[in-house]
Amino acid sequence: MIAFDSRDFSKPFLAEQTSSMQPPGGVIKRHFTYRLHTLPRLCFTVIDQAFIVWGVVTLVIFSLAQFSTMSWTIQAIVDAALTGAGIAIASGLTWVIASSARLRWVILLWAGLMALGTVATAYGIFDSSVLILSNLCVLWLGLCAIGYGAMAMGMQSQCFTAACLVHVGAIFLQKGFFIAALDYTSGCQFFTSGLVMALTLFFFSVVPWDMHSFGNDTSG
Repeated sequence: MIAFDSRDFSKPFLAEQTSSMQPPGGVIKRHFTYRLHTLPRLCFTVIDQAFIVWGVVTLVIFSLAQFSTMSWTIQAIVDAALTGAGIAIASGLTWVIASSARLRWVILLWAGLMALGTVATAYGIFDSSVLILSNLCVLWLGLCAIGYGAMAMGMQSQCFTAACLVHVGAIFLQKGFFIAALDYTSGCQFFTSGLVMALTLFFFSVVPWDMHSFGNDTSG
């Protein structure tokens, strides 16, 4: 969320009044300090921080899949560790506020979906399942669409409905662009899928989103 520091707005800075009292260097320093205090500041709530954590984790995992030279087995281990850390950090940040708002099911839902995706991905890699490996992006976009869809229904949120539709649309675009590809590492589908998921999370971390099931709106 954007927060403006309004200190000293009622006391305009008059450089001409201080020039006779301070040396030029002091005037410049005071002017710089005033300008710095009037700049907008970013203030992230714990919910915003959880979105950012998941956004960073998602971007790292899918960037590794697209650009890293590490083997798939090593990536599976790294991805599982990052996902586990994401679940732990995001749950720790939001558990108290989610409990007070009767929304613990949201944390459990996403933890379950991310764990399911991690297990399915690891199975596909270690078992060399062509079906899973050729549809990893669809798998993760689909899990995110399910999560946002459940939140949209449970929280009566138009914002999360839109997020669900964005991920569903990304799935159709993926299948349209890459359905003829036989090699699951071809193209940029991992990076583009990661961008869709990460940018959605970053978006919710800085803009208000609606929640009507408890009688008022909240913000991400």
